Amino acid sequence: MRTTIGIRSRILGVAVAILVVTLVIWAWVVILVFDGTLTRTARSHAEFQATQLADQLRSIPVDQVVPDGKGYGDLVLQVLAEDGTVLASSEPLEGAITELRPGADQMRSETVDGVAGVDDDSFVIVARGTVGLDDTPLVVAVANPVHVEEGTISRIVAVGVAAGLLVLGITTVLVNWAVGMALTPVERMRAQLAGIDGRTIGDRVIVPGTGDELTSLGDTMNQMLQRLEAAYAAQKSFVSDASHELRSPLATIRAAVELANADPTGRVWEETRGTLMAEILRLQGLVDDLLTLSKVDAGALPLRLRDCDLDDVVVSAVRRLRGDSDRTVEVRVEPVRAVADPDRLDQVMRNLLDNAARHARQRVAVRLTTSGAAAVVTVDNDGPPVPADKRASVFERFVRLDETRDRDSGGSGLGLAIVADLVHAHGGTVLAAETDDGWCRFEFTLPLQPTAIDQDRDDHDSEGDDHGDRGDHDAADPEERTVSSAG
Repeated sequence: MRTTIGIRSRILGVAVAILVVTLVIWAWVVILVFDGTLTRTARSHAEFQATQLADQLRSIPVDQVVPDGKGYGDLVLQVLAEDGTVLASSEPLEGAITELRPGADQMRSETVDGVAGVDDDSFVIVARGTVGLDDTPLVVAVANPVHVEEGTISRIVAVGVAAGLLVLGITTVLVNWAVGMALTPVERMRAQLAGIDGRTIGDRVIVPGTGDELTSLGDTMNQMLQRLEAAYAAQKSFVSDASHELRSPLATIRAAVELANADPTGRVWEETRGTLMAEILRLQGLVDDLLTLSKVDAGALPLRLRDCDLDDVVVSAVRRLRGDSDRTVEVRVEPVRAVADPDRLDQVMRNLLDNAARHARQRVAVRLTTSGAAAVVTVDNDGPPVPADKRASVFERFVRLDETRDRDSGGSGLGLAIVADLVHAHGGTVLAAETDDGWCRFEFTLPLQPTAIDQDRDDHDSEGDDHGDRGDHDAADPEERTVSSAG
C-alpha cells in the first residue's frame, strides 16, 4: 500500500522516536544509579550509628546509651535482647523494628516499606550484634528513613523530564531543518525532471556539489537522461529511416497500379506485374526485418536453443544462395555442434550471404571452423572491403556506406543490424574485415555452449516440430530465451 507520509516526516519521526527511547533509557539508568547510591549512603549512615552504639554498650548501661523516648532525628534506635525483647528504644514503640538477630560483632541489614508507629516511608534497617556489661548478648537496631533520598530522586526525575522535553523540542526543530536542507536539492532535481519532455529531453538536472549521495544521484539522473536522449534520437532516426524505406516500394506499387488501371487493354498490367511482385517481396522483407528488430528492442524475440549441427545450417544457406544467384559460391565446413537456435542462425547466414552476393564481383567463399570453445564462420566476397573507419558503423541500422550499397541493389540497411543483434544474443561477436588478398570479409564467432543471457527452460514441442527438420540430432525439448537489443 502506498504511504502518504513524506520522507521528511518519516525521518523526523524516526529521529524523535530514537531520541525519546534514548532519554527514557538514560533516565532509567540515572534513577537506578542514584537510587542505589543514595540507598547505600543511608545504609552506611545506619551502620555507622549501629557500630557506635554497639561499642558503647560494652561499657555503658543500656538505658544511658539509648534513653527511652529520646529522639535521634530521623533515626530510630533500639537495643534488643537475644529473644527480641526491646530493652531500649528512641521511639515509644510496642515491638522490635526488625527480626534480624546477628551474632556478636556481626552486622545484617534489610529494607522495609515502613516502621509501625513511626512512618510509612521506606527504611533501611541495620542490626549489629554485641554484648553488654555482663556479657549479655544484645542487638543494636538502627532504622534510617530513605524518604529524603527518594525526594532527591524525584527532583532529579523532574529536572530530567524538563531537560529531556527541552532537548526533544530543540532536536525536533534542528532535525526538521536539517532534513529540509538535505532534501532541497532532491526537490529541485524532481522539479527539473518533471519539466523534461520530448522537446526538452536534452536538458540536465543541476547536480549539487556536496560530493555525497546527492551528487551521485544527480550524476545518475543525468546519465539516465543522456541514455534516454540517445534512445529517443535513435528512435526518431529509426522511424524516419523506416518511413523513407517503406515509401519507395509503396510509391512504385502505387504508380504501377494507377498505370494499369488507366490502361483498358491490360498490357501495362502484363508489363508491370513482375515489377509489382518484386516490390511487394521487397516490402515484405523490409517489414519482416523491421518486425524482427522491434522484437529485439522490446526483448520479445525468443531464442529456441537446441543441440544442432552448425555445418548443416551453413550448407543449407549456401545451397539456397546457389539456387538464387549466379555468383560462384565456395564452401568449406568442419563438423561443428553447438547449443544454439538454428533458425536464427539460418537468418544470420542468409543476411550475410545476400549481402556478399550483392557486392561480390563473381565469387563468394564461406568457411566454418572451430577455435577453442567457439565456432568461427567467415563469409568472403571478391568485392571491395568495408573501409576500416566504417567497419563498426556498418552494423548499425539503415547504414549504407557508398553508392554501391543503395536501395536499387536490393538492400534495406537492416540485414547486418539483424546479424549483429542475433549473434550478440547468442553470446558471440561479429566484425567486418579484409582478407589477405583484398576481399571483403564478414566474420562471426559463436560459443559452443550458450553464455550470453540467463536461460529459462520451457516446453516448445510444437515449435520444435515446426522447425525441427534439420535432422534427427536436434533436441525435442529446446531451451528458449528472449533476445534483447545488443545496443
